Amino acid sequence: MTNIISLFEESKTFKPGEVLIHEGEDNRDLYIVSNGVLEVTVKNELTPVVVSEINSPEILGELSFLNGTPRTATVTAKTDAEVFILSYEKVKQEMSDIPTWFKLVLSTLTSRMKSCAEKIKEYDHRIKDLEAELTKHKNN
Repeated sequence: MTNIISLFEESKTFKPGEVLIHEGEDNRDLYIVSNGVLEVTVKNELTPVVVSEINSPEILGELSFLNGTPRTATVTAKTDAEVFILSYEKVKQEMSDIPTWFKLVLSTLTSRMKSCAEKIKEYDHRIKDLEAELTKHKNN
């Protein structure tokens, strides 16, 4: 198996407010945060909804990396941050050694995680509707 360090295409530094990943894009690269804090948001009707923060050392982009679906969230640097980029194309050859049954497990897991992210969006929308309705009733 290839030394994982040799698979890193580059490291990149982001300033606060810079976007690393845009929700909906097709990039399949995997990112490893070596320094800093990143904010994860999903689209809402009016404003992005913060769903989590990622601190070093953590991995992000794993859903798209594993199952090839578009990015499910936008990731923005909250502080100065450095990430290592693991190119999907470089890893694809390594993944051919993974047993088929394990690929199925990974695919199932990532599909369920994506479903959870979609539910978060749906529930956030419902909460905002209920808050608006409650405010309307209070003002009457």
